[in-house]
Amino acid sequence: MNLYFSDEEIQNSPSRKDGISFEIEDNLRRYGTEVIQEAGILLELPQATTVTGQVIFQRFYCRKSLKEYDVKTLAMGSLFVSTKFTEPQRKIRDILNVFTLIWQKKEGLPIEYIDTTKQAYWDLKGDVIAAEFDILKEFGFLMYVDLPHKYILNYMKLLERSKELAQKSWNYLNDSMRTTITIQYKPESIAASSIFLASRILGTQLPEEPYPWWELFDTTKEEIELISFEINNLYSKPSAYYIDVFNPTNSDAVSPITNNNRTTTTTTTTTTTTTTI
Repeated sequence: MNLYFSDEEIQNSPSRKDGISFEIEDNLRRYGTEVIQEAGILLELPQATTVTGQVIFQRFYCRKSLKEYDVKTLAMGSLFVSTKFTEPQRKIRDILNVFTLIWQKKEGLPIEYIDTTKQAYWDLKGDVIAAEFDILKEFGFLMYVDLPHKYILNYMKLLERSKELAQKSWNYLNDSMRTTITIQYKPESIAASSIFLASRILGTQLPEEPYPWWELFDTTKEEIELISFEINNLYSKPSAYYIDVFNPTNSDAVSPITNNNRTTTTTTTTTTTTTTI
């Protein structure tokens, strides 16, 4: 089963065939992966578990449309599936409470825990379990993700470079999970690209003699530049926000300018997702 997708497949996704623009799909992909990252931190999950959930989320929307599966439900389902295939596991009640907290904060609602005696709780739980089932069915239980993060420390040892460079590279890797490069390129190339970006920011020279450093990672300079461009491009985009594609009359689905809480990141010198190696 192919778990990598071409540019053509990304551009002609099921959502595009359902009339959702590239900009809206890109926004919702970023929104979903960012929320998964926030939930992973609040649930105190290992970064490997969180990243696996993000990759599952990205893969799924290459097979199914955003008009079939709501981003909020799919984000919860993706992380829930990830906790079952990695360690440690989390109860579905904890997943629901944490994601609900995130939605409440983002939408300026009163902070309240879900009342497990109410029908709303059981409806939400049923939706997440249904999403879990559909994810597993779609990929035939093949949930393994070869994470680029595991290559960073080994690469740093090979290149004999500083911990600061390793941490900056790690941060770029975390940010790259918000793009589709995670399902388009092999993890070694993504790791090498993160090192390349970090070295440019920190002014660290990487060896090109007697052999170019990227050859250690079985990638090419051209591929590194393509991936680096996509990661850098992330920082010039407006902050991701939720769009209700099931209700196109909602003004939030038309323009991001109406929400004063949304900001635009314009600098490429800082990455937004920091976890310690």
